[in-house]
Amino acid sequence: ALTISRELQARGEVRSMTVLCPPQLAEQWQKEMAEKFHSEAELVLPSTINRLERGLGAGTSLFEKYACTIVSLDFIKSDRHRLDFIRACPELVIVDEAHTCASPSGSRGRKQRYELVRELARSKDRHMLLVTAPPHSGKDDVFRSLLALLREDFASLPEDLGGRENEKSRRELAQYLVQRRRGDIRAYMDAQTPFPERKTNEITWEANAEWRELFDK
Repeated sequence: ALTISRELQARGEVRSMTVLCPPQLAEQWQKEMAEKFHSEAELVLPSTINRLERGLGAGTSLFEKYACTIVSLDFIKSDRHRLDFIRACPELVIVDEAHTCASPSGSRGRKQRYELVRELARSKDRHMLLVTAPPHSGKDDVFRSLLALLREDFASLPEDLGGRENEKSRRELAQYLVQRRRGDIRAYMDAQTPFPERKTNEITWEANAEWRELFDK
């Protein structure tokens, strides 16, 4: 995600960016940006908000002052801060753990996260990166709500995307999805990677009566 953001900055397409993430991941994002991209980012958390807003003029948002921020999603989704963030939100938004924002139903917190990200995604001029390890939890309606954040008409995709008749839908959807696996990195780096070779070997043994009884239970 940060590689893509750096490319957009180099092209001059974005001048400001923010990362929305769970609060426990904020410092990790800040560290990764500093160590790997030499980029400084301000943490927007309950513990930092007073310092960041100190000295701001009336009607000025901290997101207009700081070009790079890492924001606690649980903090910014609240009614008190959401509207200001939507108004002054940067040109590029990375949403980490995006599956936690994927459903308009459920708990109040989940609804707030969904409404916030949906409002941000409605801006056609804003770049959005939704980062998620498990995009599909097995619930089709939740997955479709996640897709609809990318493009609203994806919410009405056919239930079954298989078959030649749905090839156009699959091709359109594929333009919005990026997946990188260990094998991709290994091939890209010509096998000179820090990933160890995984060797498997089966070992068999005879279970005694007590182990067999435990296993059966």
